Amino acid sequence: MRGSLTEWGGPGSGKWKLRVYTGRDGRNRPTYLSRNVAGTRRQAESALSKLVADVERKQFATNHGGSVGDLLARWLDDIEPTRSLGTMKEHRRSVERNILPEIGSVRLDRLTARHLDVLYRSLLARGLSPASVRRHHAILSAALRRAVKWGWLASNPAERSSPPRTPRHTATAPSTEAVQRLVAAAQEDPVLATAIVLAAVTGARRGELCALRWSDIAWERRTLIIARSLTVIRREATEGPTKTHQRRDIAIDEALGTFISRRQADQKAYAKTVGVELIADPYLLSRAADGATPCLPDGLTSAYARLAAKLGIGGHFHQLRHFAATTSIAAGADVRTVAGRLGHADPSTTLRIYAHAVEARDRDLAGLLGTAVLGPVDGQSQPDGAHPPPATEPERSR
Repeated sequence: MRGSLTEWGGPGSGKWKLRVYTGRDGRNRPTYLSRNVAGTRRQAESALSKLVADVERKQFATNHGGSVGDLLARWLDDIEPTRSLGTMKEHRRSVERNILPEIGSVRLDRLTARHLDVLYRSLLARGLSPASVRRHHAILSAALRRAVKWGWLASNPAERSSPPRTPRHTATAPSTEAVQRLVAAAQEDPVLATAIVLAAVTGARRGELCALRWSDIAWERRTLIIARSLTVIRREATEGPTKTHQRRDIAIDEALGTFISRRQADQKAYAKTVGVELIADPYLLSRAADGATPCLPDGLTSAYARLAAKLGIGGHFHQLRHFAATTSIAAGADVRTVAGRLGHADPSTTLRIYAHAVEARDRDLAGLLGTAVLGPVDGQSQPDGAHPPPATEPERSR
């Protein structure tokens, strides 16, 4: 595409008319976009280049971007290799159930922030929480950013939209006493008991726990390997990468190692009692005698909820992950180490979710440093050689 540049008002006037061909109208007549600018010839040429680029981007969006639905389909296919199965399942469900029915048919080049704001209000009116609506906003924002990179759009309308604010969420975790009660009460269900212990000690996600096999325990290094996650899509269990597509090796102490060894011995004994052979690499969380079928994430969640309700504890399985994080931070572990154990790609995620635990640790640190520098307050024992300050300023000599 080319444009024309004409100086009007006479030579040296510094007034320029820019003209760019934009196509043909309904009667097959050529159409143009014109602009008037002032400045030097070089400045006018730069403005013309920008105008041509803007027109090309808009035409590309019209000719190739299609509708919002077309963009989302392309974007989902594009990101699938770098996302976990669980993440893709949630993204596709959000798009199909909530986004496409509302704005899927809107032409991409005509999408405005107003369209998005109406969508967000509609989702709130249907009962979705502000946090859920913001997740839909994140999907649209990411897809539209990709459209800008592809040259389908000149700008991202999601940046001008107004998704609902969400109150700061504090991750709640059961107490140590509650976790111990849960483990004790789950002894009649070895699979659930093992899941509770592993979640509370490692902080692994439920899908990651369900995917664990015996080969994921590196006894020589006293390490548990988290490399896969189990996801159920359309009632079919599928193994895929972890949420961040990263493997992590989690150290296990003697107590957890002994507990896992006991679990494996129980699986061997159960297989022998039933009269079957364990498969070559059994699932650690399996109710099948041969260990070939993993426990499913939703089944694990339901079993935990029933047990917690029976004990009057309440809550959900994911709170065991919060327990591992908050307990680690309270014990003095640095955030980067905790993030690595939880599988957070960025420690800032850990800081955002567990800010309350970090703040509590900071208060403890404040007391430690204050006492070290200023000494204990009145009523506490004084270190050797320390003297409390006088109650009042000494009278100056006259």
